[in-house]
Amino acid sequence: MGIVVNVIIVEDNPADASVLSNMLARYSAENGVQFRTAVYGDAYAFLESYRADADVIFMDIELPGMNGMEAAKRLRETDTSVSLMFVTNMAQFAVNGYEVDALDFIVKPIIWEQFRLKLGRALSRTGLAGDVVLPVKTADGFVSVPASRLKYVEVMGHRLVYHTTDGNVESSGSLYKIEQMLSKARFVRCNSCYLVNPRYVQSINKLTTVVGGDELKISYARRKEYRMAVAEYLGGLI
Repeated sequence: MGIVVNVIIVEDNPADASVLSNMLARYSAENGVQFRTAVYGDAYAFLESYRADADVIFMDIELPGMNGMEAAKRLRETDTSVSLMFVTNMAQFAVNGYEVDALDFIVKPIIWEQFRLKLGRALSRTGLAGDVVLPVKTADGFVSVPASRLKYVEVMGHRLVYHTTDGNVESSGSLYKIEQMLSKARFVRCNSCYLVNPRYVQSINKLTTVVGGDELKISYARRKEYRMAVAEYLGGLI
């Protein structure tokens, strides 16, 4: 199983959306990266369905109803880490992308070399250019679990549950061993039962944290370390 990247295109012009989709297909063929792509024709439909599960978002600025810049501001209320790129023929507005932590902008008409370089940069930023993949043994055989898709790992006795963006995978083993395998992916424990991907951390409270929509407990002993690790991770992406 290769790297799978979740991409969202928010573009009201079907021809421009098709150009982006075709360039993603070309990048996939040349670099061995698989893309799972969703396309939305307006910002409202995109924001209503978004679950903070994308790796890269291509956002047109000139959208009907709500423009791309306003949509990006609302996006950042729920997802601070996704790589956002504006696609527009209005470069003078795209340069204000720092306000919403936009990674870059692509000017229409889109040129392949420009697209290839900027997409490569986006994948490097999210760590997907060199994803860690776990071989997980289940009752039905082996399943490959990319760290980029893994929200957190839970241990219950000798049973491990891998909570991924595509559903749960159950296995057996040691959480300590998994922690060592995921060291390069910067996973961190919030208590002895959970190993968390900081990318999916949505909030941290006194003794709880929300990770990928699930509320987990933070042990008092690990509270400071957990907060610092998540803060360092987010700081590295901004």
